[in-house]
Amino acid sequence: MVLAAFGDIGKSSKDIFTKYFKCNLINFDFKSKTDDNVDIHVQCNEDNSQIHAAADVTIRPFEGVTLKTKVDSNNQLINEVEFKNKSFGTQHNIIGTIDQNLSKKNLKVKNSLKKENVNAEVEMDYATKFPVTTASLVVGDDKYVAGAQVVVDTNGFKVTKHSYSVGYIGKDFETYGSINNDKEVEWRLFQSYKQFSLGWMFGWTGNLTNTRFGVASLYKVDDNTFIKAKVDQNTHLALAYGFKPTPETLVVVSMYTPINRNESSSSSGLTFEISN
Repeated sequence: MVLAAFGDIGKSSKDIFTKYFKCNLINFDFKSKTDDNVDIHVQCNEDNSQIHAAADVTIRPFEGVTLKTKVDSNNQLINEVEFKNKSFGTQHNIIGTIDQNLSKKNLKVKNSLKKENVNAEVEMDYATKFPVTTASLVVGDDKYVAGAQVVVDTNGFKVTKHSYSVGYIGKDFETYGSINNDKEVEWRLFQSYKQFSLGWMFGWTGNLTNTRFGVASLYKVDDNTFIKAKVDQNTHLALAYGFKPTPETLVVVSMYTPINRNESSSSSGLTFEISN
């Protein structure tokens, strides 16, 4: 089996806490694929009375070659070239970024190897003449997974971050643990039964004085409707209700409110997703 990248370990246990809990006024996401295998993706959302938008186009001129161009409302242009060899399980990405507002240019180079029970990645970020290198390795099988990631600043070859993660995947049960820089610890549990899914999260930083925990749930009423809820250590409650008026359209209404009566700040959001 092909393992997930280090950043995607335990994705289902993370998504139940984050996905569709968007309390911006408007969130719009449009995805489309043409008959010529061209992908179009448009995003737009409101944050603090400001509108942020981005659009990208992906084309595949040859087998194993992908070209992607993205532009956003912050005058940032991103061009990416991807070379993939399925036979060897290798993938190479070259990403160039031009920020018009900051008058900055950046180059990233990513290399990955995906084999049975192994997923290795190396990324070099040339923001300066001394690139920041991120290397990760994930090993495992269909039940157990373990991974490590290290970030090195080549200006003096200093390790700026190191992370470790382990996990177990059962039939209807998953559990994951992670530690960052020997200080930030987090443990997640994810369980599903028929249309109902439940997630737990517990973590702390330093000497247990800064703890965090939460519980989240997902109930699929049917194939076109779902209800989500979560609560955290600060007794903040988030709710989300999603439905599909058409097979290509998803509408999600979300709300965030403190349970504690001493806090009065609440927010709500609306998400539209269209794909065809």
